[in-house]
Amino acid sequence: MQWEHLTTTEFVEAREKAQGVCILPIGVIEKHGETLPLGQDSIFAHDIAVLAAKEEPAVVFPMYYFGMICEARHQAGTIAIPPELQLQLLEATLDEIGRNGFKKILIVNGHGGNGPLLGMIGKTMLAREKPYSIYTFFPFKRYPVLTAQTDGHGGEQEISQMLYFHPELVKNDGIPAGYGLNMPRLEAVEKLGASTPMDWYAYHPGHLAADQTPGTVEKGEVIVQKEKDRIVALLREIKQNDTAEELYREFHARARDPKAYDV
Repeated sequence: MQWEHLTTTEFVEAREKAQGVCILPIGVIEKHGETLPLGQDSIFAHDIAVLAAKEEPAVVFPMYYFGMICEARHQAGTIAIPPELQLQLLEATLDEIGRNGFKKILIVNGHGGNGPLLGMIGKTMLAREKPYSIYTFFPFKRYPVLTAQTDGHGGEQEISQMLYFHPELVKNDGIPAGYGLNMPRLEAVEKLGASTPMDWYAYHPGHLAADQTPGTVEKGEVIVQKEKDRIVALLREIKQNDTAEELYREFHARARDPKAYDV
């Protein structure tokens, strides 16, 4: 049930059918080599969420692409919203979903670089009590069908996923030799246990982390079906298990009146 496709009356009915659970698919707009579309992460997160919601009812929020991607500002087509605005916008969006009657929100994240943003929104949930709870899920488990040695961004896995959902959006034939392989220009610093804001750019200035292992629609079908099943199982658990919500309310009750609580 896609939020933007529903009439007002249908929306209320869908919310009840979903038992107050909404999926927020989040991605970014960024380069994925010369093979995949800029919206790869957002498209995949939204499509896999819609697929899962057909099997286990949930209302799927429209495609959300205001994620964290400042590291790709040097690549054409990137939409890199300032980090402080990203956090405000995501919190406001979650608040609006909650205001519309959803008590549990599952964030399906299609972009690995959104980790810091989602970590901060989790901390915000601890700083300010909300009438809803959130769960985050990253549907990028590596399955045996995938064989690439280098495949961190724009390679075998994502090509296969897009071939399954939207083959017309996959361009060109394969990845040029050497393009996308690691350039460990800050390896010496990393070996000493430090990181810098330039780590990703140092390794992948072309904003691709992939070898020439081909993606296929057959691989995509395996990945999509398995990830869909994981989301379906998670939706069912979220609906019948209120432990996270109970702990959330307990935490904020204690935070309002701090004591030396026993465990």
